[in-house]
Amino acid sequence: MIDRRGFAGSVALGAVLASTRASAMTGFITPPDTVWTGGGVVGRAGGRLRYVTLGDKGTAPPLVLLHKLGGWVADWRDVAPALAKGRQVIAFDLPGHGASHWLGTPPAVQTVVETAGLLLGALQEMGLAQVDLAGTSLGGCVAVAMAAIAPERVRRLALPSCVLGPASTQEQVAAKEAGQASMFTPDGDPLPVDAEVARGVFGLINAERIGAEQNASRKQAGRWIRPHERGVAYTDFVSLMRRVSAPTLLLYGERDGFFLKYQAGAEAAFRDVRSIVMSGVSGFPVQDNPVDTARAIDRFLA
Repeated sequence: MIDRRGFAGSVALGAVLASTRASAMTGFITPPDTVWTGGGVVGRAGGRLRYVTLGDKGTAPPLVLLHKLGGWVADWRDVAPALAKGRQVIAFDLPGHGASHWLGTPPAVQTVVETAGLLLGALQEMGLAQVDLAGTSLGGCVAVAMAAIAPERVRRLALPSCVLGPASTQEQVAAKEAGQASMFTPDGDPLPVDAEVARGVFGLINAERIGAEQNASRKQAGRWIRPHERGVAYTDFVSLMRRVSAPTLLLYGERDGFFLKYQAGAEAAFRDVRSIVMSGVSGFPVQDNPVDTARAIDRFLA
């Protein structure tokens, strides 16, 4: 996911990831999926969205959790229990990720607004008129689009570690993908990435576990990763953020070397925003620092 400001850094990151992907620090782990107490699937436009739930319906609006690019619902498993007190928590696998399956070949571009529409339709079918949203990475981008196009449906918006900037050109996206050539097969399937690279770029504390989980979830998402990534790159988030009326929380980790550069632009674009840089926290706060992340989101939603 890139914008003009982060374009050069994204190309360089792709080259570093590619050069180290096959080292001894590369692994695969499928995490346990036992924290959730319910769930189901909702059919949408040629596919199905899988969701899982935790907690009982309370007086507060449900909290919808959206995972990172190449992730799955399990990314939120250590945060969700702390947030499912007096409210229901619902986590979705985004299209093509986890157990959310679509028929046919993935499109060249899966737009953020298209994914937002699928989720808004699913929530309407589930009878949920208004929700709180929390999304990280791709999930945060989709959450911003949902809040922008259907403001009456989103009460509050929490965004840990998101790339939110202006749109990129086709030439920029093509150059960025060329720099990531060794991260994918020629057919677009993702290849495993070394955990030490993520530790260096995002300041991860639990790099081996998170890296191995991410390799597994990226493998599951397969050829859907690049279409979603292109959808983010082609989106003008500055325009979308200006349309969001919901109170918004931006969360960043002090140890992060990637997402923090988008903080100032996001702070300037949102109408009602508060921003927190968490001390000693990495760029993957949902998975790496779930206690601090859950505490910050819970306080914001109260």
